[in-house]
Amino acid sequence: MEATATHSRRLVAVPFPEIDAPRLCLVLFSIAFFAFSLIHPTDPDYWWHLRTGELIVETKAVPQTDPFSFTAEGEPWIAHEWLSELVIYGVESAGGYAANVLLFSAIALAALLVAYRTAIGFGVSRWLAVLFFVWAGFMSSPYWVVRPQAFTWLFFALFVAVCVGHSSGKGRLWALPVLMVLWANLHGGYVFGLGVVGLYTLALIGERLLWHSQTELKPVLLALAGCFAATLISPNPVELLLYPFEYLRPGNASMALISEWQSPDFHSPLFVPLAVALVTLIGIGVFGGRKELFLPLLTLCFAFFALQSLRNQPLFAMVFLIMASARCVERFDWARLRPSAAEVRSVINGALIVAVAIAVVVVMARSGVHQVTREARTDGVLGYPSEGVAFIQTHYPEARLFNDYGWGGYLIQELYPQKVFIDGRADVYGDTLMQRYQDVMGLHRNWRLILEQHGIDLIIIEANSALAERLDAETGAWRRVFTGPVEAIFVRTAVASP
Repeated sequence: MEATATHSRRLVAVPFPEIDAPRLCLVLFSIAFFAFSLIHPTDPDYWWHLRTGELIVETKAVPQTDPFSFTAEGEPWIAHEWLSELVIYGVESAGGYAANVLLFSAIALAALLVAYRTAIGFGVSRWLAVLFFVWAGFMSSPYWVVRPQAFTWLFFALFVAVCVGHSSGKGRLWALPVLMVLWANLHGGYVFGLGVVGLYTLALIGERLLWHSQTELKPVLLALAGCFAATLISPNPVELLLYPFEYLRPGNASMALISEWQSPDFHSPLFVPLAVALVTLIGIGVFGGRKELFLPLLTLCFAFFALQSLRNQPLFAMVFLIMASARCVERFDWARLRPSAAEVRSVINGALIVAVAIAVVVVMARSGVHQVTREARTDGVLGYPSEGVAFIQTHYPEARLFNDYGWGGYLIQELYPQKVFIDGRADVYGDTLMQRYQDVMGLHRNWRLILEQHGIDLIIIEANSALAERLDAETGAWRRVFTGPVEAIFVRTAVASP
């Protein structure tokens, strides 16, 4: 009887996991990157995504024209991120802003882990793979905020993983069109998925011509056609397919004026990991001894995209992690996994992970900068004009306002149905209005005329901006009626006092 009881206790016992050293480092750095994402300020576009999700639920329809501004009122709007906005609104309703922060941080981390998993499939030393994982994390984690772009990172990693797997006889290409149905409705970055499959197709054709490869093209062509067809399963099928190509148009205002579309400034420490990654790839070579073209073409394309726009850096980070691992395995004997080498496993490693995770939770809970709260912080510390918004709601709820571009989304969330001058949906406003906004903020010669033409009677901008200083000097036309932690509000002298 006692022997039976002892056996029963062993069956229900849960042993502490024994974790080897490389996996320990992987988990600890994953925790670090995840925790770092919890202190990022709220993304300026979060607010209008949230309000759009709410509008979709209320109207039971995806908006087709702009409902949020008076400058583009009634203009066509391709709400290409509508499914992400439903997710954001649903998660916010269920668990508050904290739930969204945790969800989108987990999505970003999952994308990096998928790329890591793809990298170790080449047989690279796990220590070296962890090093490249950390490197890629430093490149991508500054962008881990609550925004639909995170879905593009995850789907991009999955598409690359499937194509790499197929080249080694393991990939399931049929999954790509299924994933594309979701991706095309979550974020406009789905075009990168079409690009990945297109590059894979082009690589296989090149391998046939150069090295007489026998890889069958039919499944890949069917997958590519299926991915194109999948993009048509959306509220705006034709418009959605054409939408991403707007950014290739010469003179596009978003590309010219919005910071995240600009090229990286390598004088900034933020882009040192990117610079070192590029130099590393030059050192080890993009093209190697293997007769394959997919990874080299992928690397060259996304190196170009990362140099063109800051927002593409997370995509290049994952490509770098995979490519660097593959090339190191090929070129260096010491970089290969040694299956015979015994990995040191320890219960202490598992205990350390638990201790670090608990410590992170405690530190974040006591920190004044974390964002894991029911409501996103808008107390002025992180740059949103909450006091100014309350002032407008109380005293000028009907005002026709000119606003800072970065605050447009927040004003939509807080003031709607009162409408804004501009917000983060640059594609809705077009090049002309974007340039007009820049003319006003830059105090160009026509700035007063622009304000008059749009009937502006209230301006809410950063208190230390050049425009604020000029308006203070325009004593005959404008008067400052409110100053908050980050904002200043001006009204025309003809507007009645509150």
